[in-house]
Amino acid sequence: MDSYNNLSTEIKSLIKEKNIDHEVYGKSYLGEDLHAFHKGSYHGKQLLITASMHAREYISCKVVLNLIKEYNFTTGCYFIPLVNPDGVRIVLEGINFIDDCGLKNLLYRINNNSQDFSLWKANARGVDLNVNFNAMWGESKFTSFFPSSSGYVGEYPNSEIENKNLLNFIQNKNFYMSIAYHSKGNVVYYGFEKLNKKEIKNAKKIAKDIAKPLKYKIIQSKGSTGGLSDYLSYSLKIPSFTIELGSDKLKHPIKLSEIDIIYKNQYKMLKNIIKKYGAL
Repeated sequence: MDSYNNLSTEIKSLIKEKNIDHEVYGKSYLGEDLHAFHKGSYHGKQLLITASMHAREYISCKVVLNLIKEYNFTTGCYFIPLVNPDGVRIVLEGINFIDDCGLKNLLYRINNNSQDFSLWKANARGVDLNVNFNAMWGESKFTSFFPSSSGYVGEYPNSEIENKNLLNFIQNKNFYMSIAYHSKGNVVYYGFEKLNKKEIKNAKKIAKDIAKPLKYKIIQSKGSTGGLSDYLSYSLKIPSFTIELGSDKLKHPIKLSEIDIIYKNQYKMLKNIIKKYGAL
């Protein structure tokens, strides 16, 4: 059975590994540590891999944990397997672990007075972290302006502590590329619409290289706003891609029992990308 404790235990075991560097780059809204791992050289530009920004998409956390264990390249890579720990815990445990009665009542109301939080995407404040970044913030027709299980843009750009801490971490590093794991659809999204033609053309070329070993399709990100990949590619000029794991035939949340199928060729993809774009 999937559990937050199992993911936490696996993260704690990686912290103890001597060949893996680890740092806590901040806290979540409910006070959970936000973990970053590093393997490879610190010399030169680095690769960034993130996962579990959307709570119900915790299968992506498991993919990144597997990549950390298997990673054996000279090129440096930072891994953030659990961007939204509060949200993932809410999906897997419900809200009884939360001490604040007012917050629990709010989340319960947001969730249509249901104790089933398995489709929750947001953080513990009902903010969708992947529409909260300052990249055409609030301009998508798919976003909302009140707390919700998904789609709420927040009070202002980068309002959420998880996003603030993540951006502080990123801005103190030197990245050549970012890959954000989500689910589902077997898709690689590229090319935030505010990029110029040259940037979009370059992003499409890289997206094809990412998608080929995975046998995923590529789609340009149109109508997507406020996402991490949107912000990094446009504001920080870091080529950034969103990988949607798993077939659309699967139901949210994708169970960890699907990991063998979903993880297939992820490491091969990473090897190809590093060889082509990240060699020192």
